[in-house]
Amino acid sequence: MPKARPKVAIVGVGLIGGSLGMAWKAAAAVSEVIGVARRPETIEEAVRAGAVDWGTLDLAEGVREADVVILAPPVAAIVPLFRALKPHLKPGAIVSDVGSTKEAICRTIWQEAQGTLFIGGHPMAGSERAGVLAADPYLFQNAPYILVPPDDAPAEAIGTLQSLVRATGARDLIMKADIHDAIVATVSHIPHLVATALVRFAAERAEEIPGLLDLAAGGFRDTTRVASGPEEVWTDICMTNAAQILAGLEHFERVLRNLKQALADRRDQQLKEALAYSRKVREKLPSRSKGILSSVHEIVVHVVDRPGAIHEATGVLAREGINIIDIEILRVREGEGGTLRLGFERRTDMERAVQLLTQQGYRARPRSF
Repeated sequence: MPKARPKVAIVGVGLIGGSLGMAWKAAAAVSEVIGVARRPETIEEAVRAGAVDWGTLDLAEGVREADVVILAPPVAAIVPLFRALKPHLKPGAIVSDVGSTKEAICRTIWQEAQGTLFIGGHPMAGSERAGVLAADPYLFQNAPYILVPPDDAPAEAIGTLQSLVRATGARDLIMKADIHDAIVATVSHIPHLVATALVRFAAERAEEIPGLLDLAAGGFRDTTRVASGPEEVWTDICMTNAAQILAGLEHFERVLRNLKQALADRRDQQLKEALAYSRKVREKLPSRSKGILSSVHEIVVHVVDRPGAIHEATGVLAREGINIIDIEILRVREGEGGTLRLGFERRTDMERAVQLLTQQGYRARPRSF
């Protein structure tokens, strides 16, 4: 007998909550999606966008019959929201969240759960836009989605959330809360603070060097892009992961001091080795990776310089049903062509792609690091 599809309530129907609702409805993974918001306009927008079936401003009404409740407010509001809705949950309901930090949230809620099952969650996807009008049913395609269950979580409950995650196109990963927070501190939170510091550094130097900011485009703008994130959101994120960020910053400062000392001592070989090491590590990172994707099998393909060349190469694989989950133009020279990097989820797809492209006259090979 097929397992019944769960009824899901999403509390906080913004970009992430709305995108989850759209993805689940599109995949027919749930029987109903209920939206809970603070403003009637948000509910109206969510219904029109197809993110929810119906919505309410009443928290108790919204979660009362839900099999799964997803908490999707700003990270600092997750624990207070859990406390408010806990008395209104039906027996056996599963509660999860989408917060980008996990240790403090999970520890606090697990201590207060009193028979309520809470499994932490973090879909590692987003957009520079906000609100339900920016929601996208494909937002989570090929993105990591972290689940942090308590030690005593029933396997069936974990399986229910895993099925919902996979229905969005995301990749579910089970992880301990402290490991999750150490990882995101390293690859997300500290880079954001570093970008913030770089922008401030440039702004302060611009007071001494006229025209500096006029030339701060190109690489500088790309390097500091994340500093454009909303300060309210990032303040909450950093404060809820302060211990891991501080520990990581101490390590980062040691790395920076070593580079500074190599310059001060004019040790060009040490600097060259540091630059080469970082270049090689970075080249291993898939360009669309949002942080902790499982390994991607990659090939490089040479394409000629003519309109539609990239489409033709990828079309060879599309016609055979081979899914490309990552693509990057590595280099292009006018009149000669360029090199593509294509990523695949399975090794068999990678090997078949090389075979098909080679048969069509392309120079294609597995990528080695």
